Amino acid sequence: MFVVIQHQISDPRVFWGKAQQVLPGLPKGIRALQILPNKEMTQAVCVWEAESVDAVKQIIEPSVGHVSKNAYFAVEEANAKGLPS
Repeated sequence: MFVVIQHQISDPRVFWGKAQQVLPGLPKGIRALQILPNKEMTQAVCVWEAESVDAVKQIIEPSVGHVSKNAYFAVEEANAKGLPS
């Protein structure tokens, strides 16, 4: 399944530093496919592939939840355009 996260980032330095630490060691079956920050690095939309929204939350919240508000949703693939094959 694909999961989208909308991040509202309060401390970009901490958020992106932690992301650089976490992303290389993701568990098997979980992949960050797209990371789309704004110019100021204070907002981002990310597309992940995982077995569930909760699997992604278990990575994101302990890592950067203290410096960002994160909204998650599962993508309705039948109605989506542009997803990776």
